[in-house]
Amino acid sequence: MSADAVLTRALAVDPPSTDRAPAHPAGLRLVNEQLGTEPLVVHAHGHHRNHPHWPPIRDAFFRSAPATIGPSARVSVITCNNGAQAMGLLERGLEHLGVPYRVGGQGIRDWVNARDKPRAICALLDTIETPYVLYADSRDALILGNPEILVDRFEGHFETDIVFGADRLSWPPLPRFKRFERAMAAGQPGDFHYLNGGTWIGRTAFCRDLFAAALEIPPTPEAPDSEQGILRTLWMERPSEIALDYRCRMFQNIGFVAAPIFRIETGSTTDDARSS
Repeated sequence: MSADAVLTRALAVDPPSTDRAPAHPAGLRLVNEQLGTEPLVVHAHGHHRNHPHWPPIRDAFFRSAPATIGPSARVSVITCNNGAQAMGLLERGLEHLGVPYRVGGQGIRDWVNARDKPRAICALLDTIETPYVLYADSRDALILGNPEILVDRFEGHFETDIVFGADRLSWPPLPRFKRFERAMAAGQPGDFHYLNGGTWIGRTAFCRDLFAAALEIPPTPEAPDSEQGILRTLWMERPSEIALDYRCRMFQNIGFVAAPIFRIETGSTTDDARSS
């Protein structure tokens, strides 16, 4: 099913409302017991051997009952998928929840993240009318419940214009980036202290400006195929406007996490409170 088809189906079932009532829960409840939070978006980046927690989370999610959440008047979900065989997991998960989404980069051959991902995101952002936009990678991310919950947490816990998921490793591993990231993470708990561009939520108008600026920045020579160096450069230029989700309130990067810090509550739902 195409993104447009999913969007049309969801709009027909449940048109968006301007009512600011709390988001209703749906999906799977994942608890980060180390930080005492319940992240709603899981990103299994890196080689499969580096994220042993991914199969049980992924499989429990798809065993959960399907939902019909429908569209939101506050947040739109976007992703990039050029049609390669490994892509599309995020979209499957969103269809499982009944959440509409938009896809960019379709049909682009010889995809290079540093070049094509910012371009595709810029094109998508020009189509978004909601005040917030949520991005997650197509290949290896899942949204476990109602995206409205993320808007509540963004507004309740952050003062910046965009929040990226936080990672355990700094990539590309360049001293100038790592020094900056460590300084920004000073005093934060846990060890998720580094930017990962695979998941983020932000104010749509700001995101348009940010990713337009990304088009003007060359990738780092040490990692010419990755957009990570571009995003870190932007963060260093705009430290008051960009933040990381250090406490994994919204985003959980599980690559390179081997310790048993997660609890999966099947048959339960993600909360809609702001306590996490």
